[in-house]
Amino acid sequence: EAAYELAREGRILPLEQILERQRLDRPGRVLEVELEREDGRLVYELELLGADGRVWELYYDAASGQLLQSEAEHAD
Repeated sequence: EAAYELAREGRILPLEQILERQRLDRPGRVLEVELEREDGRLVYELELLGADGRVWELYYDAASGQLLQSEAEHAD
């Protein structure tokens, strides 16, 4: 609910806009989404199963939609 309220107030982008950007940056099936505060800013953290079969974590600035980081999880 907090994320919905922040998006309604225009303080962050709606999740759907972030998911549209994710589909362009790294297509795949989204497994999990979290909205977290990191280094003083709100960040969407997306975990997805990429077309390459690997699990990826993508981090987007929640206010601007900028992709901050993209990394593949390492198999243990």
